[in-house]
Amino acid sequence: MRWAFWRSADEPGPSTAAPVEEATEVPTLTRFERTLLDEEKVQAPQYPTFKDVPSCMTLFDEFFMCAALMPQVRAIYRFGRLKDCTPKWDDFKYCMSLKSEDEEGRRQAWIKRRTEWWAHRRVGPSSEDVWEAREEPLENFPPLYPEYDADDSQDTAGTV
Repeated sequence: MRWAFWRSADEPGPSTAAPVEEATEVPTLTRFERTLLDEEKVQAPQYPTFKDVPSCMTLFDEFFMCAALMPQVRAIYRFGRLKDCTPKWDDFKYCMSLKSEDEEGRRQAWIKRRTEWWAHRRVGPSSEDVWEAREEPLENFPPLYPEYDADDSQDTAGTV
């Protein structure tokens, strides 16, 4: 390797050398990032205008409906424990934190929040961790029953 000041006048310098093409790596997305992009396509049409985004009062009501006596008693009966209403409270607090945003900013922030929630839910544990999804239907399921004779069904049609 030669240094630039040792180079003779007739040797090409770095500025005259052919440009080296750099290998650009295509960034690979994680499963969560792919799910996030897919989910954003689903969530955005659900909230086309600001009026479709739930108000803070609606979210507050949902929290209290979750924390009310009867839903909690039902949860204890069904699951043996109290229902966790923390996500509903967090939604209400998040809505209150967006009060200073303009309408479109609040709509976009709500879409982003719902997108992330659904993406975490889809990537997280599910029944597919236990059961394998079938690629093809089972053979002869449901089982086919022999056809009724046209004469037999007409004879019993009028009798009680």
